[in-house]
Amino acid sequence: LRTLFIDEGFGTQDDDGRAKLVEAINAIQDDFDLILVITHIDELRDSFPVHIVVEKGASGSRVEVR
Repeated sequence: LRTLFIDEGFGTQDDDGRAKLVEAINAIQDDFDLILVITHIDELRDSFPVHIVVEKGASGSRVEVR
């Protein structure tokens, strides 16, 4: 599988470190069919073209693809 998962890989980085990680992901994107980045850092949202947003509610979780 040409898939890369990055789960919360940005939390220990400052703004410059996060920017370099995003740059590195963009540089290798052609090597993968899917790159999935899991993060709770709102500033990273605009760094990637597609978002899967999961929101927890009183009646259960809601998933939206943007």
